[in-house]
Amino acid sequence: MPERDPAATPRPRPPENSADPSAARRRGDDMTRRESPFVRLAVLVRDICQLRRGPEEMPYSTRLLVVLIGASIGLDLLSERVLGGHDALARSLVSTTLVLSLCWVALAMRRLANRYVQTASALIACSIVFSLLVLPLALLAGPMPSDATLTPMQTLIVWASFAIFVWSVLVDAHIIRRALDAPFGLGVALALAWTIADWALGHALFDAAQ
Repeated sequence: MPERDPAATPRPRPPENSADPSAARRRGDDMTRRESPFVRLAVLVRDICQLRRGPEEMPYSTRLLVVLIGASIGLDLLSERVLGGHDALARSLVSTTLVLSLCWVALAMRRLANRYVQTASALIACSIVFSLLVLPLALLAGPMPSDATLTPMQTLIVWASFAIFVWSVLVDAHIIRRALDAPFGLGVALALAWTIADWALGHALFDAAQ
């Protein structure tokens, strides 16, 4: 009886749902390649808002930064149309210019201006996320009474909005300190300083004359 060549014997294929880690990694890589750039960007911004990733992972794309700035300004105009208000375009342009200028100054002082596009993109993208979170809360709250007497729902919304504000400051601090290779405390200080400067300039230009 002739001997059978072991090399010619077909080997059983592992099942598709096997726990082979290399196969799992290959499937994950295939799924990542099939994801659209928008989905990858959304996941990245989500992770930055969760303080899990940093601005250095943002795409280095001036075009993306311009698109994000346009989206942020458009969202501000939409908020004015929905919630009311005045000078939304001018306010948005002043606020965006101030934050982007302060970001450039801070990076230039540390000789890290090459990180500007990614850092600015991260700051603008995360600000869009927080604006989208605050907008429905503002719609639910409705007009605030002038005598400062809030309904229980409005009180809850005020506290939720304050929590989102604190979260946004921490995210900005996270982005700044990663971009500057600085301690988190310095990032918090700069984020708060930029927020106060933004509010003060907007108040001086648009609210003081009302």
